[in-house]
Amino acid sequence: MRRVRVLAAALALTAGLAACSAPLPTPTPDAIPAMAPVAVGDAQVARILGAVNATIAAADAARSSKDLAPRVAGTAAQIRGAQYLQATAGVADALTEIPATVQTVIAPATTVWPRTIMVVTAAPADLRAPLLLTLVQPSPRAPYALVEWSRLFPGVKMPATAQPDVGSALVDADSSAVAVPPIEVLARYVDLLTNGSASTFAAEFASDPLRDRIAQQRAAWTTAVGAQGSVTETYEVSDDGPYSLATADGGAIVVGSLRTVTTINLVDSTLTVGAQTAALLGATTVGTSLAISWDSAVAFYVPPAGSTDPITVLGGEHAPVSVTGS
Repeated sequence: MRRVRVLAAALALTAGLAACSAPLPTPTPDAIPAMAPVAVGDAQVARILGAVNATIAAADAARSSKDLAPRVAGTAAQIRGAQYLQATAGVADALTEIPATVQTVIAPATTVWPRTIMVVTAAPADLRAPLLLTLVQPSPRAPYALVEWSRLFPGVKMPATAQPDVGSALVDADSSAVAVPPIEVLARYVDLLTNGSASTFAAEFASDPLRDRIAQQRAAWTTAVGAQGSVTETYEVSDDGPYSLATADGGAIVVGSLRTVTTINLVDSTLTVGAQTAALLGATTVGTSLAISWDSAVAFYVPPAGSTDPITVLGGEHAPVSVTGS
């Protein structure tokens, strides 16, 4: 009986302890922020730009496109590489000046990759317009690289964006929050270049200097060739981009690139080419054919969905990157 009484007492003590113990705390998760945090701070942006500028300076000194990696890639590397060939051939002012000082930083607010930073530089020493630089980090361990630069057009105002310490949201390529999804902007612009005023999308874009320049260059080639030859031109969207960051009004800055190929056929005539073209061709004249490939980095402002405003081309860089002929 004594053993039973001891066991009963032990059970009673255990029950009492269970009844008196406090409930375990329930963890409370942090509230999900309404917007992703800014991905890069001022100090990090300064380090990134410093590394990019140092890489460009070293590659410029060596006139070596191989030295651009890994801090310069994509369309920017293609154009810079062609400029090295031109500079080596003695073309004056072949290298685009990329200022080290900046006016505006548009930092991404995101927790995912790829990540995009856009930077408006100070005006170059030659007093030409500032550049819009696009830098991309494709994955967490990869460095940010300059993939495109676009020269802002005279009179163009950059749309308002969030302060760098707040950050601007990345805009998905297929986003319906803007008037035209970023993935479609370059394709519609290419259609406009191809078909002119007959393009289905002509009313969606404001007039811009890049389109005028391409048309003027095409007309100049046509005049130079004359009735005995022919000039054709094709345009296609490049793989570089689109890169998009939100503006304060719900629109987006969309940056991408396109490839233009100018093909000239001659009949019983000789064509003398300019210094830039000659540097890439390795000759100053052709007697049969000439093919020039151009890369164009283009920056657009796309208004928010529901807006009746046209898409504005903020800036562009249109440069020959390869030439063949005979």
